[in-house]
Order: sequence, then C-alpha cells, then structure tokens
Amino acid sequence: MTSRRDLKKDIHCLTFELISECLVYQHLHPEVKEEKINAIIEEIITHRNEYIARVNHPDGKDNPALVKKHYRAIIDDIKNKTVSLLDQLSEQ
Repeated sequence: MTSRRDLKKDIHCLTFELISECLVYQHLHPEVKEEKINAIIEEIITHRNEYIARVNHPDGKDNPALVKKHYRAIIDDIKNKTVSLLDQLSEQ
C-alpha cells in the first residue's frame, strides 16, 4: 500500500490531468458550451477535496485491516469517478 503522501500526490496529479483534458477538449470542440465544461471541472475539484479529506482522516486508526480497507475504498472510488467523469466529458 502506498503512503498517504504518495496517495495525495497521485490524487493531485490525476486532478491536474483531468482538468487538462477538459481544457483541451474545450479548445478542440468550440461548439461545446463553456458552462458544461466548467461544471465538469468544478465537479473534479469537489471530488479532489473530498478524497484528500478522506485520506487525511482514515477510519479505525488502531486497526490496520480497517485502514487498508478504507484506503482501498478511496482508490476504488477514484477509479470509478474518473471513468464516469471522462464518459461525461465525451458525451458533450
């Protein structure tokens, strides 16, 4: 399992990449309304803040199994949300 520090760095890198993807998409498809792209970017930022807060406050600090399960749930949520956000962007 990665450290909390590495996980937070990964979250920030992924956030940056998703926002960059949105901006490139907006540049390549000027017919798409800017408000729709901005809404997706706001959602990305909101989820980033939520994930960082969850990383900073693990459940069951004394039980390593619960902590591992907590971080695994965060990683799974990140994967699922990333796919759904990219699908949402491609539907524009």
